[in-house]
Amino acid sequence: MNDSRNKYHFYRDSERGAIFGVCAGIAESFQWPIWLARLGALALCWLFPVSVAVVYIMAALILRERPLSYHGDGDERSFWQSSRHRS
Repeated sequence: MNDSRNKYHFYRDSERGAIFGVCAGIAESFQWPIWLARLGALALCWLFPVSVAVVYIMAALILRERPLSYHGDGDERSFWQSSRHRS
Protein backbone atom coordinates (compact mmCIF):
# COMPACT_ATOMS: atom_id res chain seq x y z
CA MET A 1 0.00 0.00 0.00
CA ASN A 2 1.74 3.14 -1.23
CA ASP A 3 0.31 6.21 0.47
CA SER A 4 1.91 9.60 -0.19
CA ARG A 5 0.93 10.84 3.28
CA ASN A 6 3.23 9.90 6.15
CA LYS A 7 1.05 8.04 8.65
CA TYR A 8 3.21 9.00 11.60
CA HIS A 9 2.79 12.77 11.35
CA PHE A 10 0.11 14.41 13.42
CA TYR A 11 -1.45 17.62 12.19
CA ARG A 12 -4.26 19.85 13.38
CA ASP A 13 -7.17 19.88 10.94
CA SER A 14 -8.94 23.20 11.48
CA GLU A 15 -11.13 22.71 8.39
CA ARG A 16 -12.93 19.73 9.90
CA GLY A 17 -12.21 20.44 13.56
CA ALA A 18 -14.62 21.81 16.12
CA ILE A 19 -12.26 23.83 18.34
CA PHE A 20 -8.61 23.68 17.27
CA GLY A 21 -8.77 20.59 15.06
CA VAL A 22 -6.70 18.33 17.31
CA CYS A 23 -9.24 15.48 17.40
CA ALA A 24 -9.82 15.78 13.64
CA GLY A 25 -6.08 15.55 13.04
CA ILE A 26 -5.75 12.50 15.28
CA ALA A 27 -8.71 10.87 13.54
CA GLU A 28 -7.14 11.48 10.13
CA SER A 29 -3.76 10.12 11.23
CA PHE A 30 -5.27 6.87 12.49
CA GLN A 31 -7.95 6.79 9.75
CA TRP A 32 -10.76 6.85 12.31
CA PRO A 33 -14.08 8.67 12.03
CA ILE A 34 -13.92 12.08 13.70
CA TRP A 35 -16.76 11.24 16.06
CA LEU A 36 -14.73 8.33 17.48
CA ALA A 37 -11.74 10.54 18.28
CA ARG A 38 -14.03 13.14 19.86
CA LEU A 39 -15.82 10.49 21.90
CA GLY A 40 -12.48 9.16 23.14
CA ALA A 41 -11.36 12.69 24.05
CA LEU A 42 -14.59 13.27 25.97
CA ALA A 43 -14.23 9.97 27.83
CA LEU A 44 -10.65 10.81 28.79
CA CYS A 45 -11.71 14.33 29.75
CA TRP A 46 -14.32 12.89 32.08
CA LEU A 47 -11.70 10.65 33.74
CA PHE A 48 -8.72 13.06 33.72
CA PRO A 49 -10.07 16.58 33.12
CA VAL A 50 -6.99 18.65 34.00
CA SER A 51 -4.50 16.38 32.24
CA VAL A 52 -6.55 16.17 29.05
CA ALA A 53 -7.11 19.93 28.98
CA VAL A 54 -3.38 20.60 29.35
CA VAL A 55 -2.42 18.03 26.69
CA TYR A 56 -5.11 19.33 24.30
CA ILE A 57 -3.95 22.94 24.65
CA MET A 58 -0.31 21.92 24.24
CA ALA A 59 -1.19 19.89 21.14
CA ALA A 60 -3.11 22.85 19.70
CA LEU A 61 -0.06 25.07 20.19
CA ILE A 62 2.61 22.59 19.07
CA LEU A 63 1.04 20.68 16.17
CA ARG A 64 1.33 22.18 12.71
CA GLU A 65 -1.71 22.87 10.58
CA ARG A 66 -2.57 20.15 8.06
CA PRO A 67 -1.16 21.02 4.63
CA LEU A 68 -3.78 22.25 2.21
CA SER A 69 -5.02 19.79 -0.36
CA TYR A 70 -7.25 20.08 -3.38
CA HIS A 71 -10.65 18.35 -3.02
CA GLY A 72 -12.28 19.31 -6.31
CA ASP A 73 -12.94 17.46 -9.52
CA GLY A 74 -10.10 17.07 -11.99
CA ASP A 75 -6.45 17.92 -11.80
CA GLU A 76 -5.50 21.06 -9.91
CA ARG A 77 -2.39 21.71 -11.99
CA SER A 78 -4.32 21.65 -15.26
CA PHE A 79 -6.92 24.01 -13.77
CA TRP A 80 -4.34 26.60 -12.75
CA GLN A 81 -2.42 26.27 -16.00
CA SER A 82 -5.55 26.76 -18.10
CA SER A 83 -6.84 29.72 -16.05
CA ARG A 84 -3.45 31.43 -16.05
CA HIS A 85 -3.55 31.94 -19.81
CA ARG A 86 -7.10 33.29 -19.85
CA SER A 87 -7.62 37.05 -19.78
